[in-house]
Amino acid sequence: MIVRDRLPLKRIWPRAWKRLLILLVFDCTVAVVYSVLHHKWISLNGLPVAPLASALTIFLAFRTNAAYGRWWEARQLWGQLVNTSRALAVQFLTMLDDETEDPHRVPLRNTLVLHHITFTHALRCHLRKQTALPEVRTLLGERAARELSVYKNLPAGLVLRMGDLLRQARNEGMLDSFRWTAINENLTELTNIQGACERIKNTPLPRQFDYLPSLLVDAFCWLLPLAIVADLELMTPIASVLISFTFIAADLMSREISNPFDNTIHDTPMTALSRTIELNLREQMEVTDRRRGWSGSTRHRKSRAVSDVMPVDGFVF
Repeated sequence: MIVRDRLPLKRIWPRAWKRLLILLVFDCTVAVVYSVLHHKWISLNGLPVAPLASALTIFLAFRTNAAYGRWWEARQLWGQLVNTSRALAVQFLTMLDDETEDPHRVPLRNTLVLHHITFTHALRCHLRKQTALPEVRTLLGERAARELSVYKNLPAGLVLRMGDLLRQARNEGMLDSFRWTAINENLTELTNIQGACERIKNTPLPRQFDYLPSLLVDAFCWLLPLAIVADLELMTPIASVLISFTFIAADLMSREISNPFDNTIHDTPMTALSRTIELNLREQMEVTDRRRGWSGSTRHRKSRAVSDVMPVDGFVF
């Protein structure tokens, strides 16, 4: 996603230049036929074109509002994920009675936080239909990557893995029922956020919202030079292309923001948000480790993957 204040024209131009070039050729032909060859019959009365422009504006506005609603809901869901991630990390780091003096053993609280960081990256890749296994290998190690590779829905598998780790912690007395319930509520919230994102991803706008406005934009752009050539003559191509570009750009932008998880320049900034979550949670881990006097490092991801330290029953502590 573009986060700068201004949208560079070069971001829109590659999607629009072919349509504009064809229209420019047609506009020039109309202007030459009318002004040079004096075929006045080619001109149309501009009155019918004005209502078409009004109807087209309504259709584009309706689709843009619907598309923006999808984009904004996606952004709210990821904002909710940021808040839930911070709250869940605080619960992992403060509610688990997991003290260790062994420098070769990663505390369970840190293991759970790393699993959650992996979940955010896996959710981003899952929504963009990319593989998240490289992130899993970096954060959790090769062993965990092999175990998690059996899941087609990797984020759901990571939530299940966190739940199983918490169950083991509860069985070993690290977690009481009250704290278990509090943490489980946030795990459920993660599942709800993922489900809402998948709903947006797998339910596109109705085809009528996409087809009809695009059809009207094309019709308007082809009729426009015929309607203004009598007044502008050889200046018709300039005015027609500028007006056509306005409607074509609006058509393209509303179409792109309607799919907020398609990894385009207008999508939800999931990469930036997932990295923000990772930085925040790693900082919380480091502060907690310093306060508790643990000598392990959580800063260097590749130097100590949790599943390469101490596996327990297919999971890691």
